[in-house]
Amino acid sequence: MIAAVGAAAALVLLGGVIGAPVYVAPEVDPTPAHADVVYVLGPPTAARVELARALLDAGVGDTMLLSVPGGALRPGTRDHEKFRACNHPGGDVVCISPVPFTTGGEARALAELAEERRWTSAIVITRTSHVARARLLVERCFGGELAVIDAHEPLGFGGWAYQYVYQTAAFAKAFVTPDC
Repeated sequence: MIAAVGAAAALVLLGGVIGAPVYVAPEVDPTPAHADVVYVLGPPTAARVELARALLDAGVGDTMLLSVPGGALRPGTRDHEKFRACNHPGGDVVCISPVPFTTGGEARALAELAEERRWTSAIVITRTSHVARARLLVERCFGGELAVIDAHEPLGFGGWAYQYVYQTAAFAKAFVTPDC
């Protein structure tokens, strides 16, 4: 019994050490001087949207692209008011609901919109633990200049534990499905 507990503790410690450079301290790109689009991966948390707005206000990006859950843009839904700035003619906020609502779906949606709107550069905003996987998946689909940055959203111990498990499983999925 003591050996099993010790082995489990060693496995958790090893996972923590191996995961730290990928989940806790991933390589974050420097913010470029300019990008065609600033893409907030879902869910569009306040921290991510505020960072995107600050970048647009500073002239770093032309358009904010928000990935929102399916149905959130329909009038009468709970989230409709939250996304009222979306898709107004002449506005700088474009909202989409990728299908599926996954990082892979978001990457494909960016590639499609980039082709349609002739975007050749993008800044992608996400949470720290998601930076490395987001970069991997977006690079598979989007051929333009890409910077993936972190919104510095706080996570408690439980949040980090969840992200280690979730991101590890999602990386495994990404490696067995290498297409865009």
